[in-house]
Order: sequence, then structure tokens, then C-alpha cells
Amino acid sequence: MPFNRLDHHALGEIRPRFSLKIDCEAEDALEYVSKLMIQDTSVSGYRSDQLLFVKTPSWLSHYWSPEMTVRIEKEEFVDFTVVSCVIGPRQSVWAMFIMIYAALAIITVFGGIFGLVEYQQSGHSPWLWCLPIGTVLFLSAFITSNMGQRKGRDQMLHLVSFIYHSLDDITTVERYDRR
Repeated sequence: MPFNRLDHHALGEIRPRFSLKIDCEAEDALEYVSKLMIQDTSVSGYRSDQLLFVKTPSWLSHYWSPEMTVRIEKEEFVDFTVVSCVIGPRQSVWAMFIMIYAALAIITVFGGIFGLVEYQQSGHSPWLWCLPIGTVLFLSAFITSNMGQRKGRDQMLHLVSFIYHSLDDITTVERYDRR
């Protein structure tokens, strides 16, 4: 499913985003969707002010199950309400992969620089192994995150379908490109 991008296969897109526009008051839409979220057993979640957090129920979820954050608010200079959605892994999974990427990048760059300097001074350095090993580990983490994203794809599409169809019950829904 394309998420408001011209390039529908963005390689590094871990948290896809999309926007919808509706002809309904934001509070009415929030109330309706939050009531449907309680009634529908295929989704779970909660509401916090202008945000809805829609998840896969615990008995259907796995490590890679996605969550969707939905913000419904009236735009200032347009005459419709905008529904902004961000889909991604749970916050703990997201934070873990950011920490893995950051640690690998730091170790690879600084170990590689140290190895290059030591190699220039003495002619050999075991620290140079940081470059290929760090690169392989970084690519492994990236491939693992993409495999997890594919594993949660059906659940992600179900969450998108839930939001779209629940809003479609009360008003017309169109894709909105914020360019």
C-alpha cells in the first residue's frame, strides 16, 4: 500500500505515514472511532486527547506486531479535518533498533578511524576489522527489521483498513497529500 509517496518502495521506510481528509468534526470522529475500537475485537487501543493508539489485540500480537498512532484535527487554513496516521513497531522494538543502529555506527566509525590511524603509524592494526564486521552487522540488523516489518504487514493492513472503514461509516474519506 502506498503511503503518500511518489516512490512506493522506499527502502528505509520503517514507520510509514499517510493522511486522510474527512468532512466531519474532529471530536465526533474521535468519539466514533474510539467507540468502534472498544466494540471490535480485532483491534485494541486507547484514546488520549486528540490521539488514538490502535494496536493488534494481545492474543493476536507477536514481537513484530505494528501499532498505529492516529491524530485527528481540524487544519487551520482548509475547510476539512485531517487524519494523520503513523504505523510502526511497538515503541520498545523501535527504540531497540535505534539503539542497535546507533551503537553499530559509533563502534564502526570510531573503531575504523582508530584502526586507520594505527595502520598508518605501525603498518598493521586489528582494529581495521571494525569496518567490515560493523558493516555486516549493520546490514544484518537492517535485514532483520525489514523481515519483521514483512511479518507484521497483514496486521498493519488490517489497522489501516479499520481506520479507513470506521471513518467511512460517518463521512467521506479521501487520501490527502500534504505537499
